[in-house]
Amino acid sequence: MLAYLKVVDFALIERVEVEFRDGLNVLTGETGTGKTVLVGAIGLLLGDRADTVQVRHGAKAATLECVFDLTETPEVHGELERQGFMSGDEEELMLSRTVPVGGKSRCTVNGRMCPVSTLAAIGDILLDVHGQNSHQALLKAGTHVEYLDRFAGLEQMENLEKYRRSYGRLKSLLSEQGQIGLGVEGLEREAELLRDEVERIRKAEPQPDELEELESEAGRLRHAKELLELSTRVETSLVSNDQPAAARDTLSVVLSDLRRMSSIDREVSGLAGRVESLIFDTEDLAAEVVAYRERVEMDPSRLQEVESRLSLLRELCRRYGGTLPSVLSYSDEAELKLHGIEESIGRVGALRGEIEKTREEVTGFAELLTRGREGAASEFQDAVAAELGQLELDKARFEVNIRPAKEKAATVKVDQTGAFGPRGSSEVEFLFSPVQEGPVRPLRRIASGGEMSRVMLALKIVLAGADRIPTLVFDEVDAGIGGKTATKVGEKLHQLTSYHQVFCVTHNPRIATFADWHYQVFKGDGGGGAQTGINLISGDDRVDEICRMLGDSTRRKVTREHAKDILNRANNAKQP
Repeated sequence: MLAYLKVVDFALIERVEVEFRDGLNVLTGETGTGKTVLVGAIGLLLGDRADTVQVRHGAKAATLECVFDLTETPEVHGELERQGFMSGDEEELMLSRTVPVGGKSRCTVNGRMCPVSTLAAIGDILLDVHGQNSHQALLKAGTHVEYLDRFAGLEQMENLEKYRRSYGRLKSLLSEQGQIGLGVEGLEREAELLRDEVERIRKAEPQPDELEELESEAGRLRHAKELLELSTRVETSLVSNDQPAAARDTLSVVLSDLRRMSSIDREVSGLAGRVESLIFDTEDLAAEVVAYRERVEMDPSRLQEVESRLSLLRELCRRYGGTLPSVLSYSDEAELKLHGIEESIGRVGALRGEIEKTREEVTGFAELLTRGREGAASEFQDAVAAELGQLELDKARFEVNIRPAKEKAATVKVDQTGAFGPRGSSEVEFLFSPVQEGPVRPLRRIASGGEMSRVMLALKIVLAGADRIPTLVFDEVDAGIGGKTATKVGEKLHQLTSYHQVFCVTHNPRIATFADWHYQVFKGDGGGGAQTGINLISGDDRVDEICRMLGDSTRRKVTREHAKDILNRANNAKQP
């Protein structure tokens, strides 16, 4: 339960600290005193969006704190522990939020920093606020299935969770199929192109250094005649016996002369050795030229073969990277890409099988959910109608309409007749008529504000035992009602305290009389202008407040007697 609330520098409030108790906590006060501001502060502590205009004028930041006592709600404690919001030895949960004029909010849970989303997740577990926005939510047919599921116990059953898992997988598979399917023709075209390219390169069998080697060979083949002539001339110039001026013969004469000189003067003996080496080098050079000439061929067919091969390799280089190593690298990459595309194309076929299997699972779980809803619908609508009768809507008719879900953006199509949604293949809509004879129509089209308040209250009473949220807050539940109806609303609010801690912000004195704890919200002068305060009232103070709510601020004797009378009647009605 919500045990403590502190609000500092928030809207009209300079500083308020208040302790709450189990049971029905009613907040009353004149219009504009800040009752709804306190509800707004609780909303901020549980993750509502903050606005810097909510900071009190002249203050640097609004500071909000609250404490939830979970000693009497072990199931809720366990859920918070499972989600990592508190440890097993912690019996209280303290939430705080600071909203500065500039900058982001600062949030903590039991002193530990956390994002606003954590407060919102905790709020979904701990507290449910019913105000004008809640009534608006009830007007949306999409929320109705949640009420019926809670009544039917489907929220706690494995079938709903199994359905959600299978439904999520089905959506994921269909999304994957759509992404692949939309481009499968393009993938097939790309795969065909890659196959051709890989096959072209594979068939050519290029080698990394082949281009340079073939270009060299082609040059020799094109100029074979000239190379033969030149190599013959070089050989002749070096060593030919038929050439009088051959280099070897000339060097031999030089060697003979140097040897004669060295016999006279030993200083030139080294020169003779050098010339002798030149003669040996000349003979070696001539031998290499001869060997080269023997390798030179005049082979037109081989030249044609080499040039054809060069043309093929150059075309590969032009297409795939400029060099043969680049061509080979491209081939490897293309094979990998082709493999991936072929897997994707093959995945389409595999997906069909997975989708069909998962669709069957989803269909099975959805049918179980629909049967559960259909089995509970009659009892649920009778229970709600009975509660509405006690809330002075005894002529009203309330019905539950279950029909196949229609295909929408958030659904998965089943066939021409319906679709799967997040909660199954059936939709639920509440139908209502304020009179016995009138036709039932969608709740959103026919119910007035006062009727909506009572329908919401009736739903909460019917679901009280199934709803594990420990604290309920009703703001503006008295809209459009009065007199005997208000008394019945007060009774029903108190009835909810068997399962929940209940807060009610009201202007109606008859509802206020059912409070176990009555808090008066007032405006006082704190020196800086009007400021909000709150007091727990009882006895004469409470009688005075009821008188004010009855419209008699002078508290005449007759009004006080009337106030005491309705307080006594409420106390008697609260007795078990």
